[in-house]
Amino acid sequence: MTFFARFVREPLIQFFVIGAVVFGLYALTGNRQEEKRDRIVVTEGRVQQLAQVFTKTWQRPPTPQELRGLIDAHVKEEVYYREAVKLGLDRDDTLIRRRMQQKMEFLTEPGEDLLKADDGQLQAFLEANKAEFRVEPRIAFQQVFINPEAEDEPAAVRARKALEALRTSGLGDAPSGLGDPTLLPATIPLSSLSSIGRDFGDAFAQRVADLPKNEWEGPVESPFGLHLVCVTERVEGYDPPLEEVRAAVEQEWRTQKRDNFQNEEYGRLHAKYDVVVPLVDAAGPQKTGAAQ
Repeated sequence: MTFFARFVREPLIQFFVIGAVVFGLYALTGNRQEEKRDRIVVTEGRVQQLAQVFTKTWQRPPTPQELRGLIDAHVKEEVYYREAVKLGLDRDDTLIRRRMQQKMEFLTEPGEDLLKADDGQLQAFLEANKAEFRVEPRIAFQQVFINPEAEDEPAAVRARKALEALRTSGLGDAPSGLGDPTLLPATIPLSSLSSIGRDFGDAFAQRVADLPKNEWEGPVESPFGLHLVCVTERVEGYDPPLEEVRAAVEQEWRTQKRDNFQNEEYGRLHAKYDVVVPLVDAAGPQKTGAAQ
C-alpha cells in the first residue's frame, strides 16, 4: 500500500475532508439563501400615505414616534402577509379571494376617454331605451275610504251609498263623516303612477289611471280596502328630449359601457384557463366533468 493510500485511509484525515466538504456546501447554500431573502422597501411615498391617513383620522399630523410606529406596523403587516402567501393561506379564504377579485376589477376599469359620449351617441342610446327614460303620467285625486271590516253593513252596500252621496254633492271636498277613518290622505297631489302604486298598490294605480277626470268613481280596491276616487288633475306621460334627461342618459350610457368593457376583459382572462366543473342537473352534481 502506497503512502498516499495509507494517508487517505486515516480516520482523522477523513474527518477533516468530510468537515471541509460540509462547510463548503453550507457556505454555498447559505450565500444562496442570503441572496434569496425577501426585501421590504418602505418608500417615501408609502410613509407619506401612512401620515396622511393618520392626519385625516386624528385631525393632526403624527409625531415622529407615532410615525415610526406606523412604519413598524406596516412592515409587520407586510411580513405576515408575505409569509401567509408562501403558506398558501390566501387560496381558500373567501374574503381575501373576493378582495383580490375587486382589485382586479378595479384594475380593468376602462379609462375616462372610453367613457365619454358625444350627443350623437347619447341620442342613439336614448332612442334605443325610450321606455327606461319615459316620463310617467302623473295624477292628482281625492279618495274616500270604505273599510271592508266594518260590521254594520256590507262594504259594497256602504260604498254604493257613499258614491251616490258624493255624486249628488258635486265636486269639491267630500262631505264630512262620509266614509271610514283611515291614515291614508284624502287628497293626493300630482304623483307618478309608480309612487301611487307604492302607496296604494299597483292594481289600484292602474285602475285610477283609466278613470275619467272630475267624476267620482268606484269602488277601487287596494290592499287596505275600498276607495271612491275622483281624479282632479292628470298630466300625460311623454318621451323627453335629450336635453331634459341628459344627466340620466349619460350615467346609464357610462354604466353600460363600463359593464361591457369589463365583461370583454373577463372573457379575455377566462379564455386563458381550462375550467372543469361537474355536470349539474335537477339531481345535483354528477361525477362527469365538463370544460367551459
